Amino acid sequence: MEKYKRNLDAIDHTQNRYNDHNKIHIHPYDPQVLEKVREDFLLPRTCKEFIDWVDTHPHYDVVAEASSQYIRGTDRSEAFWQCANIQADWQSINDKITKYCLDNEIDTKFDTDYTEEWRIYDMKDQNTYVPFRHNSELDNQRKHGFKKQYQLIEVTLTDHFAELKDIEQLFEFDWAKTDINYQPTSGAFPRHVDFLTTAFKRAVEFDERIANAKYNPLTKCPEGWVLKRILIPTDSWYPGQMFSFEEHFWTDWKPGQVIDFNWAHCRHATANSGYSPRPLIKITGLVKESHWLAKGEWRDFVL
Repeated sequence: MEKYKRNLDAIDHTQNRYNDHNKIHIHPYDPQVLEKVREDFLLPRTCKEFIDWVDTHPHYDVVAEASSQYIRGTDRSEAFWQCANIQADWQSINDKITKYCLDNEIDTKFDTDYTEEWRIYDMKDQNTYVPFRHNSELDNQRKHGFKKQYQLIEVTLTDHFAELKDIEQLFEFDWAKTDINYQPTSGAFPRHVDFLTTAFKRAVEFDERIANAKYNPLTKCPEGWVLKRILIPTDSWYPGQMFSFEEHFWTDWKPGQVIDFNWAHCRHATANSGYSPRPLIKITGLVKESHWLAKGEWRDFVL
């Protein structure tokens, strides 16, 4: 597995930019590599076979781009939507996050650098912090000047933030994974497509039902299941904070709003050009097709 660990001296120089800016989707990947990866991605696999394939793929970020079926011009309601609202003591929750970040110098030492990749190890070996990107993805981001994206603060695998674990329980996800997505001032995460690999890999490793299920490359979910990722701000929107879902923008958010989105296909990006940090809760997990989120229903919660 050593060859899959990448560093600054192993940047993939085969990637290049499109010259034709009239393309529907501008991205930094070689079109021939992209097409080959897309063909491979669509091959039939079980979920275990898919995770094994994508974990060790030298072009993880290209696989993500190749997986998107999003069409420019899709209505905003199909890109992202509010699915619930949570009444809670958000001031107290946000104060606790702020103190954690001050104590751990998350703002003052803000940098997104290479880490030991969790994707090539068993999830059972991860006890506290789970790095959140494939280093080949980071190669590409750093090559294009994105050196500060956001900081991911572990919730599920630690004893911190009991209140956030209570919020996680509201949604009754199987194999839930919760993090605080904390973007200090100057952070910018480039346009990308998700795989939700953290929660998915844990489910595949520990749950034979998921591991042996057929992987659907169009929904990017196990057959009979729906992978979900929801976003919950813990603080209000401040001017300069940006969150785009392709041509649509989420703005003026309030604490406790719960946002669902088309993670599997809608490319999205974030930036913080304001002077206030941007914390939000990110909860990922599996639900059955009968779950209220999978059916597009609304819920109000009070904690």
